[in-house]
Amino acid sequence: MFAPSSPSPSPKDGGVLDVTAFGAKANDTGDDTAAIQKALDAFPNGNRIVYLPAGTFVVTDTLRWPKGEGGNGEKRTILQGAGMALTKITLPAATPGFAEKPKALIWTGNKPAQRFRNAVRDLTLEIGAGNTQAIGMQFNASNQGCIRNVTLRAAKDSGLIGLDMGFTDEIGPLLVRNLTVEGFETGIVTKWPVNSNTFEHVLLRGQRKLGWHNYHQMIFVRGLTSENAVTTLYNEKDSMGTVTLVDSKITGSSSDEPGILNQRQMVLRDVEINGHTISVDHADKGRDKGDVMEPGRIAEDTSHANVVSPFRFEGEKTFAEAGKITHLPVKETPEVPWEGKWVNIEAFGADGEGKQDSSAALQRAIDSGADTIYLAAGKEFFFDSEVLIRGQVKRIIGLEGRFHTEGKAVWKLVDGENAAPAVIIERMSNRSGGHVIELRHESKRTLVVSSVIGFDVEGHGSGDIFADDLCGQLNLQQPGQSAWCRQLNVEHQGTMCRNNGGRLWILGMKTEKIGTIIETVNGGITDASGIFLYSNAGWREGLPAFLIENSTVTLCGVNERNYNRQPVTLWVRETQGNETRETSKLPWVYLSYLR
Repeated sequence: MFAPSSPSPSPKDGGVLDVTAFGAKANDTGDDTAAIQKALDAFPNGNRIVYLPAGTFVVTDTLRWPKGEGGNGEKRTILQGAGMALTKITLPAATPGFAEKPKALIWTGNKPAQRFRNAVRDLTLEIGAGNTQAIGMQFNASNQGCIRNVTLRAAKDSGLIGLDMGFTDEIGPLLVRNLTVEGFETGIVTKWPVNSNTFEHVLLRGQRKLGWHNYHQMIFVRGLTSENAVTTLYNEKDSMGTVTLVDSKITGSSSDEPGILNQRQMVLRDVEINGHTISVDHADKGRDKGDVMEPGRIAEDTSHANVVSPFRFEGEKTFAEAGKITHLPVKETPEVPWEGKWVNIEAFGADGEGKQDSSAALQRAIDSGADTIYLAAGKEFFFDSEVLIRGQVKRIIGLEGRFHTEGKAVWKLVDGENAAPAVIIERMSNRSGGHVIELRHESKRTLVVSSVIGFDVEGHGSGDIFADDLCGQLNLQQPGQSAWCRQLNVEHQGTMCRNNGGRLWILGMKTEKIGTIIETVNGGITDASGIFLYSNAGWREGLPAFLIENSTVTLCGVNERNYNRQPVTLWVRETQGNETRETSKLPWVYLSYLR
C-alpha cells in the first residue's frame, strides 16, 4: 500500500516484486546491487513494481532498467520505495568507478521515445563522499512516466549531477513532482529539443556550480524552491530551450552570479528572487542583451515580447503594457487516504487473462464496501461495459497493470449514500494504440486521475477534476466545472481538449497529432502554462491550434517542433461577440479575455 508516509507492503497477490525475495537485505553492510538488479531484470517491459521496503540498501554499481529481448525493454518498470524518509539507497564513500568518469546510480534507458511508463517513487538516494563523478539518476520516460517523492543527496564535494535528463535525446513527456536535490555539482540537467518535461514542487539546495542547467529542452516548472549561492537556473544560448517558471522562490547568497541566467526564451510569473544583486539576466537573447532585473518579486515577465491578442491591442506588447491578465487560483492535487479495506478485483470474478468482460466484477467489488480495489500486475483485464463508481470506494489502483477494451467501456463517477468525497483512478494503462475507457464525471465529488494511459476524462458534473501524468483526453462539458492538470499528454486526432464554460488550469501539455489543441467556449476560462506541439504529422491549412469563442484564455510558454516543413499556419481563431479575428504567429504568450 504505497503511502509515502507508510511502510506497509503491497498486497501479496498484487504481483509486486519485493527486492528482499531476490536476496536484498536492508540495514546491513552487504552489497544489494545484484539482488535489486535481479528483481529489475525479472520482467522486462512488464508493467511491474520493484518494491524496496523500509530500510537502507547498499548499491555499488549502476542499477539499470532491463533491455529485454529484441530491444523491447527499458520501459514499463517502476522502482518503488516505502517512503522518501523510509527507504534509502546508498552509494558508499569512494566506490570504485564513481570518481573516474560520469556514472549513474540509476539508469532508465536511452532514446528513442519508447520508455513508456517508467517511474521512480518514494525513496532517497545518497551519494557518499569521494564519488565526484556520481550521477544520482539518469531518468527517461515517454508519454506517461514520473518521479514522485524522491530525494537525491550527495555528501560535501561529492556528486556530479543529481537528476540527469540530458544524457539522451527524446526524453518526455513526463512529470517530476516532489523532488529534493541536495548537494552535487549541478542539481538538475535537462537537454534536447523534445518532448518536454513538467516539474512541480522541486527543492534545490547546496549545489556547487549550477542549480539547474537547461539546454534545448522545454521545461514547465511550478513551485521551484532554491537555496543556493550559485545561479539557480541557466537556460543556455544557441538552442531552442524554453522555460516556463511560476510560483517559485529563489534565495541566494551571491553578489556575483545572477539568480537566473537566461539566454533563450523564458516566462516568469510570481517568482521571488532574493540574495543576488541581479535576480534575472536575460543575456544574449531576448529583449536586449544584458537586460537585467533587480531582486524581489516578479509578478509577470517574458524574455520575448510576444503577447498577442488582436482583440486587446495592436502588435506586440510587454506584460506591463498588456493590462489585466487572468490567472486561475491553483488547487493542489488532494491526497486520497490509503487506509481501509483493500480487495482484489479477481476475488469478485474478474478474468485476469482478459478474455471475458470484467466490468460486472468491478461493479461487485465497488459495491462490496471496500475502500480500495486493485488490479494485480502481470494480468490484463477486459472492460467493455458500464461501471458506476459509487459508495465508499475511494481508490481503483492498477498496481501498474494493463487493460483493454473494444470501445464500449464507460466508468461513471456518481453520487449516492455514503459516497467517498474523493476518488482516485491510478497506475494502469491500456494496450498501446488500443481503445480507451471513457471516464465520466457526473458527480459533485472530486475525481483524481493519476499516472494512467487510456482514459478519456469527460466532465459532466460539478465536482473538481485533477489529472496528473495523464496520457489521454480531458474535456469539460459542464459549465462551471473546474479541472487542474499536471502533465497532460494528448495523442488524439481532432480536438484534443475542450472547455465548455468551465475553469481549466494546465501545467505542461504535449500533443503530436493534428487537431485543435484547446477549444474554449461559452464563457470558459483556460489558464495554461507550458504547451508543446510536436507537429510532424503535418498541419492542416485553416485549422486553428487554439479556438476561443466568447471566453478568456491565458497561454504562457507555447512551443512547436516541426521537422517536415508543415508547421502550424493558424495559431488562434478568437471570436468575441460577433467578431472573429485570427493569429498566424506562434503565441509564445497569448492573453485574451471575455469582453
